[in-house]
Amino acid sequence: MEDNFAFIDCTKSDRSTKKLVRSHAMKGKNAGKTHHRRSRLDLSRSHKSGQSALVQPLDRLNNQECRMGLLGLTYEAVGEQLLAIPFPIEATSQNRPIINQFFAVVVDALHPPELCRSLDVVKSYWLRLLFMDTTSYHCAIALLATLNNFFFGAQGVSSRAIYHLSQAVRLVNQQLQTAQALSNSNLTVVNFLIVHELLGESRLEAEIHLRGLHRMVMLRGGLMNLEDSEPSLLVLKICKTDLDFALNYGTSTCFYRDRMANVALTLATRGFFMNRTMGGLALRFNGLDPTLQQILVDLISIASLFNAGCRMDPHTLQEVVVSVGYRLIRFHPLCGPCLEDKLSSAFHIGLTSLLTTLFLRLGGRRFLRYSPVTERLKEVIESGLDEDDHDLMLWLLFIGRVSVLEGPDQDWIVPRIRQAVLSLGITSWAGVHRCILQFPWINALHDKAGKALWESVLGSDGCSQAD
Repeated sequence: MEDNFAFIDCTKSDRSTKKLVRSHAMKGKNAGKTHHRRSRLDLSRSHKSGQSALVQPLDRLNNQECRMGLLGLTYEAVGEQLLAIPFPIEATSQNRPIINQFFAVVVDALHPPELCRSLDVVKSYWLRLLFMDTTSYHCAIALLATLNNFFFGAQGVSSRAIYHLSQAVRLVNQQLQTAQALSNSNLTVVNFLIVHELLGESRLEAEIHLRGLHRMVMLRGGLMNLEDSEPSLLVLKICKTDLDFALNYGTSTCFYRDRMANVALTLATRGFFMNRTMGGLALRFNGLDPTLQQILVDLISIASLFNAGCRMDPHTLQEVVVSVGYRLIRFHPLCGPCLEDKLSSAFHIGLTSLLTTLFLRLGGRRFLRYSPVTERLKEVIESGLDEDDHDLMLWLLFIGRVSVLEGPDQDWIVPRIRQAVLSLGITSWAGVHRCILQFPWINALHDKAGKALWESVLGSDGCSQAD
């Protein structure tokens, strides 16, 4: 077959240009194939029955107007008709199920539903990403495919995610010498590149991309300037990736953000008040470093609010995760040796372990492994605590098992729990629960796994259920 070349202006989005692109791309590919098409009458009926009042006026707008009109909408407001609205590039048959699956099922699992209120802000963010521009579209599809895979138990990164990520990277490279080099789209792509390399356990590549992201943010004036000009969700996602890298490899962070005071004010407007003072803990733990004391108090207060029925919007919950995570790592990066003070070391790794339960996970599966957290926790437990701290050790064992410790660790966890409860005179789950509630513990997230662990202890020892 003779090769033919055509120059097509892909910046245009009119029907004739799209038809020309599709026609030229498919030349020769359907030769010899037989196609069974639906009749025009069937197509007409299907179109009329599926068309809504929302889509009809949008059909008369240009692509940019359609996309801009969606920025304030949630997926529920658009429904399946979302796929009838023009994307920055034409959505293929392979991409449409990815989009539908994500918005119909997966997005609701990205943040713990037991702790979160409406996810409209999160869904709106993903919609904006899909409709912003071609680079964002490719990046969004890659992200959605990756999250879908994780949610439904697939291993690794899908071929669709890799394809769209490569397209996004290609577009970023084309823009590096232009005024768009530091655009939000490019920041989003580089941020996902880091996540992609973390999933593939490619530390060197992830570190290179993280340095690049840091430089891009600095050229935009830093996180504060970036937040002043854009919604803080982008800033929070960048910070979360920074924390993911630090916890996954035990390093320091590139950025820093602490908005816990703002979180307290936000919660107060809804009638939920954080107690940010040590109170009754002051006498017992007055030897703790003031920074670690404040983190402990904040997490005890946040956990107590959740246990009292408080539910946060996802943005506020992410602010909690980011603020606590940065303070813990700044206080003592996991790459350093264990803290000399056993009490400080126990609280530091215990609070860090608890924090990972607020990261993306599904049941017992974690999006990332955070191996340095696991290793440090084992080291602290192995070194032991003072005789007066059996309750702290019990909390450490339970929070460790529901967070970063895995099935094989149960063999050495159970005897240590048995030893701790024997010292404390505890013989039931109710007694264990009362004890660990002195420390940060979120019932909705931790009780199920905690109770299962206690039943394992009972099964191995025959303890009484009576208290």
